[in-house]
Amino acid sequence: MKLMDTHKAFTLGSDGALDLMENLGKKGFDKKHPEFAKHAIAGALKELMLVTYAMAPSEEIAEELISLAQSFALDDWNKRND
Repeated sequence: MKLMDTHKAFTLGSDGALDLMENLGKKGFDKKHPEFAKHAIAGALKELMLVTYAMAPSEEIAEELISLAQSFALDDWNKRND
């Protein structure tokens, strides 16, 4: 049995989130109703954070994971906009 490594697991989660955003766009918020994009994204983030709290061994660890993800996102954003 081959074990998944950290990079593969991270990529799986990242790709899943990108697929989610593509699916949300196909549902119409990106062209028909762009003003609702922030609400769709907020709903997706809320569910991802909820599952983080549910799966983490403690609230503190969940918050560390959420903070780490936010840091990764900001770093990636800055790299793309330099």
